[in-house]
Amino acid sequence: MKNLNRDQVIYTMSREHAPVLTVKNGETVTVHTYDCFKDRLIPDDSSFDSLLFDELNPATGPIFVEGAKPGDTLKAEILDISLAPTGVTEIDSEFGCLAHLVKTPAVKRLPVRNGKIGFSPRLSLDLKPMVGVIGVAPAGQAIPTDTPDSHGGNMDCTQIKTGSSIYFPVAAEGALLSLGDLHACMGDGEIGGCGVEIAGEVTLKLTVIPDHQKPYPVVVTDKEVMAVASCKTVDEAWAKAVEYLHDYMVTETELTSDEAIMLQSIAADLSICQTVNPNKTVRMSIPLKYLEAYGYRQK
Repeated sequence: MKNLNRDQVIYTMSREHAPVLTVKNGETVTVHTYDCFKDRLIPDDSSFDSLLFDELNPATGPIFVEGAKPGDTLKAEILDISLAPTGVTEIDSEFGCLAHLVKTPAVKRLPVRNGKIGFSPRLSLDLKPMVGVIGVAPAGQAIPTDTPDSHGGNMDCTQIKTGSSIYFPVAAEGALLSLGDLHACMGDGEIGGCGVEIAGEVTLKLTVIPDHQKPYPVVVTDKEVMAVASCKTVDEAWAKAVEYLHDYMVTETELTSDEAIMLQSIAADLSICQTVNPNKTVRMSIPLKYLEAYGYRQK
């Protein structure tokens, strides 16, 4: 198994980036990451003023996957997420849905111990590790790592976790996958602008699915299949997520278009992943077993 050190970071996802690691199709790699602030808020004597805004959301990579070519799909299976012992969250008056209520920036460092996150002496939160930024090189211009789109990126989807598989449309030779922005936990919506931002390691298996592609990311867990859409507004994103899941159901199962619409209406859920990035992200999820009843088989 290969390892990729976190000193190999990028701040845009682009087909122009030279790969820093090459892996074989089907190979497993462990990727080491900074938190979204490049760990600048972890020291006890640091403050909001410690941030360098041109070094936010570093993503480790890119990784060249042998055999991946435009028109293919890259499957990234999350095998394990290991976290640093301390995470951080912050609020400020310039970012987040409730920024207008914040008078002074505030930073809280949060210890991670024994499967719990210490929020205060009165409260510990359940540990729910997830990957905020993961994606491949887009087809067109470079896209900042803080911005999600059809290539993936900063989707902040809480379901990108251990045991999940994410499917990306390949637009460049080798796919050029990068990832970062781990969270020890995060609420859907990420309304304050942060989860529990934390450094760590992600072990994943990268597999090329040749000559098969959807022009949007798909996430599959042991219980659900979900299509993910990122657009300028939440309204645009939910409309796209609905269309994407419908397309996926009709093309990947034996469901008719009408049956897929009915099933979406009575059994699928719309969830907001995040509301704070330059593009907003929404997912629509349906139980895996319902698609399997109509012939769905995970690739």
